[in-house]
Amino acid sequence: MRFKAAKKRDGQFLNRSLSILPLVISMVFCLKCGKELPEDACFCPSCGVRTQKGVEAGVSVPVEELRVAFAKIGQEMEKAFRTAAKEIEAAFKTVREDVRESKVRATVVCSECGQKNSGDASYCFNCGKRLGQR
Repeated sequence: MRFKAAKKRDGQFLNRSLSILPLVISMVFCLKCGKELPEDACFCPSCGVRTQKGVEAGVSVPVEELRVAFAKIGQEMEKAFRTAAKEIEAAFKTVREDVRESKVRATVVCSECGQKNSGDASYCFNCGKRLGQR
């Protein structure tokens, strides 16, 4: 806001512009965008920045609350991923053991040469005879 210099007219100064000076001094302006603020504003209605009154009152900025929430979510997700990784590793270990046991248990002996073959073999790897035939 600009002030006009007092003009002299007929020996008297006209202080119309300067008469609002006490009002201007009590008005508050945003430090970021310069817009006039209501006296009780904790945030600028134009640009959203927290005002000095908001800082003094300890009003938290919504962005700060979001950052805290995202940080907490990130920590919880890390815990969940660690737990999932442990469970997946345990599942793979169990499957590996089960596969090993099934291969050991399910052997087929060739009737021709007596060779032990894996349970899923159709032909003897030693003599080539079809397994399961006599």
